[in-house]
Amino acid sequence: MPQSQFFPAGGALCDFAEAIWDADFDDARSARALTIKVLPTTSPVLIVHYRAAMTAAHRPCYKRTANGMQTRAMTLRPSGPLGVVLVRLKAEEACRVLGCDLADMTDASVELSDIFGDREASLLEEMLAEAENAEARVARMRQFLRDRVAANRFDPVVHRAVRALKQDPTVSMKDLASRLDVGERSLQRRFKTLTGVNPKQFARVARIEKVVAARRKGSDWADVAYATGYNDQAHLINDFRSLAGAPPDTFFRGTMAAEYRGWNAELAASDFYNTFMT
Repeated sequence: MPQSQFFPAGGALCDFAEAIWDADFDDARSARALTIKVLPTTSPVLIVHYRAAMTAAHRPCYKRTANGMQTRAMTLRPSGPLGVVLVRLKAEEACRVLGCDLADMTDASVELSDIFGDREASLLEEMLAEAENAEARVARMRQFLRDRVAANRFDPVVHRAVRALKQDPTVSMKDLASRLDVGERSLQRRFKTLTGVNPKQFARVARIEKVVAARRKGSDWADVAYATGYNDQAHLINDFRSLAGAPPDTFFRGTMAAEYRGWNAELAASDFYNTFMT
């Protein structure tokens, strides 16, 4: 089984990161038998594979990537022994780390060498590969990020909007703009500048995140639909299918294989709850 550990962002990283995940599975044959499914997420993710690369349909095979906000599901497969460190970034703060236009990264992966330079990206990969354990790898990742974080492009309106939409993704844009004392058009522009997507796109994915979190805590679908503001269960199923590519029962049923149940339970309790092993 893969060795999996989750860590808080820690210290100054808490300003722009949510959590760090270290996954280690050095049996190449067994790793290639794994399938990892990732549901839509509002959080950009920085990923470094220090062993074999991960493959995904319709995407380049990169070992070191930054992924923007994901509005649809992905299926990933290891190409060899698995060793990876992932950093879940805050949507409104990711630009401080990545230093590029997040609109160009929505549903996309960018090679870290294109962001930090090939020398720096290669050095990070080498440092993670040489580290003796998960704690050492995470410490090196934290230091790498601390050394490269840029000055804060703080926009209090967008920060408040992100918090409001995560708390209640069903709020109308008119009500949200009124609550923030800003025009709808200004809110749309400022929100997309900082996060890469408009508030409606963000809210739709945030709602699915709440659906996944509630379901993984054991709620039945009727209760999940009520708690997340859907008119009924059918409305939830249709929305889930349009983003994930499959109805929720089909998707969740595939995550219950006995050999991965323990790891899926750990994922469900972590900040990476939108990720499943099948």
